[in-house]
Amino acid sequence: MSQRKLTRRDFLKFAGTSLAAASATGLLASCGPQATPTPAAAKATPVASVAPTQPAAKPTAAPAKGKTLVVAIQAFAHDAMKPVLAGWEAKTGNKVTLESGPATGQEMMTKYAPPFQSGTSPVDVLSVDDVSGPAFARAGWLMPLDEIIPQETWKDFPEGMLPSVDKDYFHSYNGKRYRVPHEFAVGYFWYRKDWFEEKKVSVPKTWEEFVTVGKAFTKDGVWGTTEGMKKPGLTFVYLAYLAAQTGGDIFKFDDATAKAFQFAYDLIYTHKIMPETVLAEDYTQQNDRYMKDTVAMMRQWPYFWDVARGNTAWYKEGRADIALPPAGPAGPKTWYGGWGWSVPKAAPNAEEAKDLIAWITSNANAPTLAKGQSWFVMPRKSILDAMGNTGLPVYMNQYTKAGCLVPRPYHPKQSDAETVVDDIGQLYLTKQMSLADAMKAGRERIAALG
Repeated sequence: MSQRKLTRRDFLKFAGTSLAAASATGLLASCGPQATPTPAAAKATPVASVAPTQPAAKPTAAPAKGKTLVVAIQAFAHDAMKPVLAGWEAKTGNKVTLESGPATGQEMMTKYAPPFQSGTSPVDVLSVDDVSGPAFARAGWLMPLDEIIPQETWKDFPEGMLPSVDKDYFHSYNGKRYRVPHEFAVGYFWYRKDWFEEKKVSVPKTWEEFVTVGKAFTKDGVWGTTEGMKKPGLTFVYLAYLAAQTGGDIFKFDDATAKAFQFAYDLIYTHKIMPETVLAEDYTQQNDRYMKDTVAMMRQWPYFWDVARGNTAWYKEGRADIALPPAGPAGPKTWYGGWGWSVPKAAPNAEEAKDLIAWITSNANAPTLAKGQSWFVMPRKSILDAMGNTGLPVYMNQYTKAGCLVPRPYHPKQSDAETVVDDIGQLYLTKQMSLADAMKAGRERIAALG
């Protein structure tokens, strides 16, 4: 991935008058999970003020009537999809079945690579992540979308989000685009504002303060912090988050990366403010800990906004607030990535799938999705116009102005490289390998990837 940061200028240039009217406070948007979400995810809320309209896509063959298409996306997003899909069904006479898509890139590849490789596809439209999307595109298994998605949709995104050269893997390859982003994933720092106010404790601004505050809360069954670090994929997510704060290049296993590994180890074993069991837990378990009032602070994706508020028996103002991440040696950093819509080349209903993806991603329907589930909140003009200075855009703006956002670490063999981090991180964090040996083994295994 290009190391050019997604700057505030990108967003201000893109967002125009709607943000100026909001004093640029509603600048950006938010994102969602890279792993299994909690069942407490909020229900979609239809948005009556946003009437779905078909975008003026480049003409394609007229879709046949009466077909049933399969759309695969994580189950927690299904309710938000239904109002948009209903509009397309009414327009075309076709039907859409929602399938629960995998929650990590590795699981995506395990499930879909075999049928794609055989020239078939069980789905017509697919939500893919930063690992599986580029891998599928490079293998020739996805349709290029440049001619399918109208320019008015592409222009709805800030320029910095849609690179057009193949070195930028986020949503394109070989000069063509194979994904339309539906998420802008940022690892936010969540905390119990109500507890902090009760104890008259300030939000930690540095790693040192994070440890001090964590120790103050760690007692009587409560932990200072937690995380989901289960393999595959989630160990990488957290270690990459810490490496962003040390300035490390995690796939080089450099000295700054070693500091990130050491800090994670210290949180568990030295400072004892994070439970050792996080190494075998996913995001459902992480969120469950938090919403059972046993965690004071955590890093989590933007989808937790709706997860927390959807748990109506638990949620109250102040129980799931967002602050800037505590600063490590390189500052208060967090990396961004995301999921996006794609169409498999072997889609059973290819022409209808083209029409459907243009509909789902249109400027008229994007705000409906965003208001139905925070995972769909994006820094698109249509969404920012609809949401204004409310909700997650406020915090994305804060993170952008503070210079917190850095790109997801990139390797040409992304899935394999992330697996190396997963494996080495787990060996080190379960005390099966020294830090020096972990860095050496990591460098050797990355080099072996070629």
